[in-house]
Amino acid sequence: MEILTLLKANIRRKKGTFISIMLLTTIIVTIITAVFSVRDNYDNALDNALEYVDSGEINAYIKTDTLTDELRQSVENSSLVEKVEYIDTIATNGATFGENTDGNSYFMMEMTDRIKLFNSSADGFEESVPELKSGEIYLPLGLKSKMECNVGDSVEIALIGYKNAYFKIKGFVQEPACGAMLMGIKYVFISHEDFQKYYDLCKPLETEDMHCDCTVMHIHQSADSDLSPAKLQRQLNVETKLVDYSTFTLNTAQTLNYTTLLPDMLLDVVLVFAILLFVTVLIVMSHSIGTEIEIDYTTLGVLKSQGFTKGKIRMVIMLQYLIAEVIGIIFGCFAAIPLERLISGIFRFVTAILPDTGISVFKTLLFTIVILIVSVILIFIKTGKIAKISPVRAISGGREEIYFSSRLNVPISKKLLSASLSLRQFTSAKKRYIGAVFITAILTFCMITINLVGNMFSSRNALRLMGLTIADIHVYLDESAGSLDEVDKIIKSYTEIEQENSTIGMYISLNGEQLFCIMYENPENINGILKGREPVYDNEILITEMVADSLDIKMGDEVTVTSSEKDESYVISGIYQSSNDAGMAFAMGFAAAERLGIDTNTSYRYYIIEDKSRANAIADEITAKYGDDAMVDVYDEDADSEMQMYNMIISVLKIVIYVFSIIFAFVVVRMVCSKTFIQERTDIGIYKAMGFTSNKLRLGFAIRFLIIAVIGSVFGTILSVLLSEKILSQLFRLMGMSKVILEFTAASMLVPIGAISLSFFVFAYLVSRRVKKVAVRELVVE
Repeated sequence: MEILTLLKANIRRKKGTFISIMLLTTIIVTIITAVFSVRDNYDNALDNALEYVDSGEINAYIKTDTLTDELRQSVENSSLVEKVEYIDTIATNGATFGENTDGNSYFMMEMTDRIKLFNSSADGFEESVPELKSGEIYLPLGLKSKMECNVGDSVEIALIGYKNAYFKIKGFVQEPACGAMLMGIKYVFISHEDFQKYYDLCKPLETEDMHCDCTVMHIHQSADSDLSPAKLQRQLNVETKLVDYSTFTLNTAQTLNYTTLLPDMLLDVVLVFAILLFVTVLIVMSHSIGTEIEIDYTTLGVLKSQGFTKGKIRMVIMLQYLIAEVIGIIFGCFAAIPLERLISGIFRFVTAILPDTGISVFKTLLFTIVILIVSVILIFIKTGKIAKISPVRAISGGREEIYFSSRLNVPISKKLLSASLSLRQFTSAKKRYIGAVFITAILTFCMITINLVGNMFSSRNALRLMGLTIADIHVYLDESAGSLDEVDKIIKSYTEIEQENSTIGMYISLNGEQLFCIMYENPENINGILKGREPVYDNEILITEMVADSLDIKMGDEVTVTSSEKDESYVISGIYQSSNDAGMAFAMGFAAAERLGIDTNTSYRYYIIEDKSRANAIADEITAKYGDDAMVDVYDEDADSEMQMYNMIISVLKIVIYVFSIIFAFVVVRMVCSKTFIQERTDIGIYKAMGFTSNKLRLGFAIRFLIIAVIGSVFGTILSVLLSEKILSQLFRLMGMSKVILEFTAASMLVPIGAISLSFFVFAYLVSRRVKKVAVRELVVE
């Protein structure tokens, strides 16, 4: 009962601290629980969606002519395979949605009963899926945001032989295999009548280089096999050469990775932020406990003289903070529910999956247990000084017997009285504010880092150095219309060409692993090389770090590259980074591709020009000269729906991090201010006796915390310069970016510093209003 009585009194007297710890814990648990829940809900929903469509563990996309009876039987008879389903499709060459063009392949197939149709708001499914009529098409939800299209819009799909198919969008469906926004290929669904119509139109136009007749094989793993999807794919290729013959293959592990790639990466950013906030909470608790012991030295000494052991006093303090955290955990779990719905809603159009709802109970419980255990350890360590409290010294309030003035105490200036006095008060009690400095540094670091992420996505130079090429003009020219060299002359008549290249992308095998290969006409223009050099000779290739780690190969090694035609040996000339297939890719020159029997004749070339303002005029002249034989795409950042989606998500993250940082700043300032006020109450009385007004003293408080914020922000900026690039490189490695290039601008650093400094100044001024209540008679106590 004595512990309970003392606990009630302590919570009532220090309710400000109690509420602050509860609020901080609520914020931490809200963020962490929401992150865990969003991730688990999407993973579960994707697993369920894949099970519903029953597409098997491996999807192989193969030219129907290549799918011989012998190959069919070798796959079906494999001990690794339970069954194989075959779906006829028409391979296409991209699509146009109004002003937006997608150059990726779509596989048109007949309507199936294994899909679910999203409702108009895309937050649920329709009860039934209406049959398609001629001219109607169902698209995966990932195209809605990527191509900015809606139900009722028209879409023009490019077929082989420069033929086109025209459809009206009937609705958007959940297609889990490759429907996500970041995945290039897409399944699209048309009526039986249209499928037969376009198949009959395209089949006679097939050549060795252009094909439309493609079969998708849904391969189901045998119940006796316990291999992972990736190992199953590799082993099946060893037995049957299926992967080598296929245009590409996709296993369920890859589907999961590509679908949740962007959400996972951004959620990891939020998770790191939340962990840093938890460190901030620990610093706040440490400072609070240490300060309270100093303030209550006399009271604690009296309690010890009355028979309270250090264990009982420790127990009271520990329960006070743990109860606040437990209440914060409960509130945080409830607050995470709407936050999880908000984040899930943002990512729904990226993943093209309707997520499950609810809180991830097990992971949340595990995290809260970690919070409580770490808190118990911290409190136990910080309350160790209670053992040193002497009832005799408590009579003097716990003052040191000998006082030495610090050499770091700055002098007071008459001209800058408030500022110099604030600085003197800071330097004379550095330990009191050191925790606030660290907290400011952490918050500033988080805010600068998220600014740098936004700058990275908006900087074409940074993206180029990271291996992404954002070209100004893309030209597709019919071979019968002439040479792309003529296009070069047109462009050069307007402006200089900084970089040009023709590329071909396809899936081929490297040491038995099917990877995406990008072939360049001018390999010297490959961006993002980290080690070594570009593949100059016809027996050289570049690989990414992810491929090097996955296949245990390195620069200088000799590897075997296999296409459907033949295999050849190549030397790895360097390591580069690429976002293609989330970093599981490699590159070579056209000469190296020709050794594999790959036809490198291409009608596509991209250009990066010096005067970007002339891009539209150039496009108009090319179109005027070649008409329908040319397709010209001019890059417009404002019209890039995919980049706009990235920027929107990053903007939301910025808002979340800035808002929570400012809330943390308010809570920290309030806690430190209230305890500083108690410790300096007598000093405030002296200042008032000397003629200082309440407003001047409050301004002094605010300036003191402004100094703390500026010092902490400087440390936070240094921390960002040292660590931001390394941390983001680890996070963006999920997308194949093993080395992130950051551009530190004045705005990216000054805005967070200004926001934190201003917040500390304003909050300190607001919470210091208690100064008005201090009267000169306080000196009587002294």
